[in-house]
Amino acid sequence: MIERQISKVRALRLMFYAFFQPTYLIRELQPATYRQRLQVMARMALPIFLIDYFIVLVVNVACMFFHLVYYRDMFSFLWSPIVGILFVIVFATVLGIGVGVASGITFGIGVGIGIGLGSGIIGGIGIGLGAGIAFCVMFGIRGGIAIATAIAVGVALIEGISADPTFVVVVWIASIMGAYRIPFYLISGTSVFYTYLISRNRSNESLMLLKHSALYWDERVYLPLPFLKHTLLLAYSEQPQQTLEEIAFIVAERPLQLRAARNAALEIAIQDLEGCTTIKHISGVTHNLNEILPPETKLSNPVWSSALTRLSDASREAMSSLQPLGQQARLKAIDRMIDNLQKIHPNIAFRDQSLNRRVRKIIETWQKAALEERAILERMGQDIGHIDNPYKPGQVLEPHDPLFVGRKDLALQLEQALNKGNRRPTLLLQGERRMGKTSTLRQLSYVLGASYIPVVYNLQDPNIYARTAIFLGIIASGIQQELSQRGIHIEPMAFERLQASSYFNDSMAYLFFEGWLNKVVYLLEEGDCTLLLAFDEFEKLDEYAYKGYLDLNMFFDWCRKTIQYRPSIILLFSGVHAFSDMGTQTGLNWSNYFVNVQTLKVSFLSQSEARQLILHPKPGYPGAELFRETVEHIIQQTNGHPFLVQALCSQLIDNLNVDERDYLEANDIYSAVNQLVESWDAHFDDLWKRCDDSERACLLYVSNQSQEVSWSDIEQGTQHKNISRALRILARRDLLIKNESGYRISAPIFRVWVQHNA
Repeated sequence: MIERQISKVRALRLMFYAFFQPTYLIRELQPATYRQRLQVMARMALPIFLIDYFIVLVVNVACMFFHLVYYRDMFSFLWSPIVGILFVIVFATVLGIGVGVASGITFGIGVGIGIGLGSGIIGGIGIGLGAGIAFCVMFGIRGGIAIATAIAVGVALIEGISADPTFVVVVWIASIMGAYRIPFYLISGTSVFYTYLISRNRSNESLMLLKHSALYWDERVYLPLPFLKHTLLLAYSEQPQQTLEEIAFIVAERPLQLRAARNAALEIAIQDLEGCTTIKHISGVTHNLNEILPPETKLSNPVWSSALTRLSDASREAMSSLQPLGQQARLKAIDRMIDNLQKIHPNIAFRDQSLNRRVRKIIETWQKAALEERAILERMGQDIGHIDNPYKPGQVLEPHDPLFVGRKDLALQLEQALNKGNRRPTLLLQGERRMGKTSTLRQLSYVLGASYIPVVYNLQDPNIYARTAIFLGIIASGIQQELSQRGIHIEPMAFERLQASSYFNDSMAYLFFEGWLNKVVYLLEEGDCTLLLAFDEFEKLDEYAYKGYLDLNMFFDWCRKTIQYRPSIILLFSGVHAFSDMGTQTGLNWSNYFVNVQTLKVSFLSQSEARQLILHPKPGYPGAELFRETVEHIIQQTNGHPFLVQALCSQLIDNLNVDERDYLEANDIYSAVNQLVESWDAHFDDLWKRCDDSERACLLYVSNQSQEVSWSDIEQGTQHKNISRALRILARRDLLIKNESGYRISAPIFRVWVQHNA
């Protein structure tokens, strides 16, 4: 069957496949057995010879007119190429039998032409071009240049002309021309250029013309096809969907022309973005971008990703703003859209500045549309059933968040402690979980004066404890970044040198860190500033020291040295426990290292502060109309616990939206409390599980009482030892409140959970 197929294929067609569609040739003419390959190559020997000999004679005749080749007589003119071509055919046959028929044919035609031309003065050019083309088709550009050059140099040595460097240079240049298929590019490039010229007047036929151009019949065009991008854009104006399919074909089947496909797709995308001037049009951009620049293809250049992703995100928010989500939700979507647009840097979005100018214009147009939509939404009334819910229970509040209220007593204590000069104590910000410690730390930059520079470290990140060098490097990085933001410039610590020093021992790492920190201290004293290093969740230090990840003794020694000899640096630790509670695992006496400690208690909000949080979670919020007489009930149920206040308010607003009502009544509080206890079960369960048996017995007993109970009643009712210690810990954790007449549960909501779950 294979023999019959080969006999029907003409030599000219095989040559065409060998140089223009080698993949097809390999796929269709690749017999499996040794005997089949031998038969095929034997049948191909004569066609290869005739094709090579014909091309060599034609080229030699043409070169004779320009005196580029010289033969002594007609016999040498006719005979010399024959010897070289036959020699190559023998090698091509061996190659075809051993490696593959397609490689043998390609080698035989390409190198045969080169060797045949090598019989004259232009031998260097002939060998270089022929070998370069053959091996480029077989092995790619790099392989083609390398192998063709090696062969040419070998031929030069054999012929005894290696002393002439000009010959080798000529061969090498010709090899590069062959590897890039310059002779064939003149044909393929002209084909696509002609397609473009015709398409300018017949754009509706652009795709049909492209399918008959070199884009389809030449799969090995290494150089850019001229005006391919422009032809695709002409086609898109008439047949957009089919043009996108054509671009997908180029990406999949003609990756050498990927740049033209990318540029065409980007131009199409930019044109589409420029045509969107209203929120409705903008909302469809994400879908269009995914069609033009599918994420799974190679069309989207990584350089563009940031700008296009932000534009796509802005489009999604525009789509959200059109959904029936209620006024506030739609306003938030518009705000997020504007925020995404503001995060685009149009001056560096693309390498082409003309594209950057167009992107800048798109951003301006979209921002204008967003602001117009926002103005329309603001004129609309509040939708019943879609009341805005601004509360963020359980989230860390960023600086200037209106949900962060009060803490004036804490700010006053902090100010008094910091004003003690050289007698400043180490600070401990202590409070129960979700009481607002981390949010308070985030506000330090605004609570303190400008001369104080707080740096907050989250010690829950396990990566901090990977090595001592990383631990100190993170501390140094936080200091350097915060100082830079305050206009105090210091060179970042050389982290590589810090790592190198830690290879000897951890003491060397601290020594290197101390040297850098001395420079920081000098700048602080020069600017009359104080650095406040705040370590949030400090209990993790003990935990990771117990696991062997951190030398806590060494860190404490550094802390003590800093406390004693660096008055411009203050240490602040934040956590649930007191220093006296620590060291049970590691055996370290924390109190011995931190003798002068001032505890700043983060506890409940005052009634006025809780009321502000309920009624004014953000400027202009209609809290008074929504909550009415329920405000005092909320305060009573939560006792001003900031997390519980937000959680209960959030639940109440959700219930209003479900019931499609626009204000609350007193009875709504009790159903919301039960829902809150269920939805935030993990929070209450954590409080319970961190109590020992005596503490749980006290909580259970007090929860079942309708009024405050005395210490003696609790001791008698629980029949547990160490009741005094348990009550003291529970009061410190704000789970119980101690008054003159006795103890009571701090927040009735917690009482409900204990009664249902304990």
